[in-house]
Amino acid sequence: MLEDEETTVVVGGALDVASVEQEKTGNWSLPDHLALSSLGDTVYLIWNSGRLLRVDARDVEKPVLAESLSLFPGEKGRRVTALAPLLGRSSLLVGDDLGRLGVWFRTKPPDAPNPDGIVMRRGHLIAGRDAALTAIASSGRSRVVALGFDDGGIRIVHVTGEGVIADIPPPGDAGPALAVALAPKEDGLLALYPRKAASWALDVGYPEASFKAYFGKVWYEEHVKPEYVWQSSSGTDEFEPKLSLVPLIFGTVKATIYSLLFGVPLALLAAVFTSEFMHPKWKRRIKPTLELMASLPSVVLGFIAGLVISPFLEKHVPQALVAVYLIPFFFLLGSQLWQGLSPRWSSRLGVLRGVFLVFAVALGVQAAGVVGPFAERVFFAGDLRLWLDGQGGDATGGWLLMVLPACVLAAWAVVALPFRRTWERWTGLGSRGRAAALEVVRFLAGSGLAVGLAWGVAVLLTAAGFDPRGSVLGTYVQRNALVVGFAMGFAIIPIIYTLADDALSSVPQHLRAASLGCGATPWQTASRVVIPTAMSGIFSAVMIGLGRAVGETMIVLMAAGNTPIMDWNVFNGFRTLSANIAEELPEAVKDSTHYRTLFLAALVLFVMTLVLNTVAEVVRQRFRRRATRL
Repeated sequence: MLEDEETTVVVGGALDVASVEQEKTGNWSLPDHLALSSLGDTVYLIWNSGRLLRVDARDVEKPVLAESLSLFPGEKGRRVTALAPLLGRSSLLVGDDLGRLGVWFRTKPPDAPNPDGIVMRRGHLIAGRDAALTAIASSGRSRVVALGFDDGGIRIVHVTGEGVIADIPPPGDAGPALAVALAPKEDGLLALYPRKAASWALDVGYPEASFKAYFGKVWYEEHVKPEYVWQSSSGTDEFEPKLSLVPLIFGTVKATIYSLLFGVPLALLAAVFTSEFMHPKWKRRIKPTLELMASLPSVVLGFIAGLVISPFLEKHVPQALVAVYLIPFFFLLGSQLWQGLSPRWSSRLGVLRGVFLVFAVALGVQAAGVVGPFAERVFFAGDLRLWLDGQGGDATGGWLLMVLPACVLAAWAVVALPFRRTWERWTGLGSRGRAAALEVVRFLAGSGLAVGLAWGVAVLLTAAGFDPRGSVLGTYVQRNALVVGFAMGFAIIPIIYTLADDALSSVPQHLRAASLGCGATPWQTASRVVIPTAMSGIFSAVMIGLGRAVGETMIVLMAAGNTPIMDWNVFNGFRTLSANIAEELPEAVKDSTHYRTLFLAALVLFVMTLVLNTVAEVVRQRFRRRATRL
């Protein structure tokens, strides 16, 4: 450069394609078309008969014949009448004598038989006019393509969505279209005929937007199969926008389900306890405290979830999973032991009942810290995260965690329901301490039965070849659905709790008195009289909590990882409609397809909420009509 000279070194190699083809087919002729990929790493040789040879030229000194295929699979007599590269030169546009446009591109399937692991696939086959396709022109700014036909007609199509933008009839007796061209801004079209040229002004609008692009599976360039994908931007001009709203809707549903699984049981149980069993003096203190949780800004909860809970949970995943089962176990065990106290001690220590249960929960947390590493060694090959990634161990441990709740219900049905009246008569024959001891024994026996049943089911499912990894379990990501469910659960608990408690408290007192007067216990009164009467209010509380979860933005934005994927894996991330709007709207170009799509996402979110509220109101009215009969 300092000497004002430029030196060019040319290197290359040779490949005797003629000999290879002669040996394979016994026939050889010069190709009719030659095409090169954008990086120059792939050379295409195409014959009008539809034969294509793909040469791997990544090593220019040693090119390799990588693939041989037909552009008209399963069809005979078809001919290539036009050929051009699509924007980015990663796809080939192939026109045939039936007027169709085939779009071919490279894919990398896991079972590719070719030496470079690449297979050419026809991702789109777009129907044309009833004439041979004679000219193709690709836009320089999007996936819009102009097609000229043998009858002189012109058609403008969008490749990704396979939609027709404009269909221009033949201009008189102009003859076949020899060449077509699109203006750089896609605002004009030029066509060349044998005896004249014609031009038109164009307004292609928003060709990327279509029902199929938003809600259907689309085969995107270099993808192995049609998929739902959201990817609105990239760093290259030849980027193919992927605007499917399905992954965002899926992420919204996933976030809502996991948050409700965590928040609804806690909120409803707390409402039942404070309404039916807690002393009014303590209720006047506890309820306002829980309601104050609703004043916490969601951005604070998101900050705590993303920067505190996520790193902590990443280091203690086995302990957290085991704690989900051990904390309720020790809580219920503590309740059983408390019932064994004599009436005198029970009345004296009544004010310490809450402290005792808190101690039981703390004991469950401590036990989870001890049992978690042991369970990881026994059931997950010593490393839970590697096990989740499929790098060791069988599926028994995963199935054990998943089927244990159902097995607990099954064990309860076996142990408690069939012999309930006999058990009540038997435990009522002795002292209260003896009855409590028998209840503890039954509780421990039922717990052991549930674990044994879950272990047996897990072994059978594993032996049958089923594996939960790849569905609800999978690769662990730090910011995942488990963290979001925990944080959003705390966000919806105050709302559900307050409304449910108000609904339970509004049940007429004479219904409780009548039930207790008939000999029912407080729990029987609550479960069989109060809760059914207040069901309309309880259902409304859950629905309002659901609406809060559906529209949540900041917690998801800060703790979910913002990965728009469709995966039920509780340890993986997702992206919701609301979080996507908050993430991308500030950077979207005004009035662009992307900008308008984000407003469509907001409309979809509104429709989802409207439908849910409408269904909820119908169900609530049904519960209310049943309650009015009491």
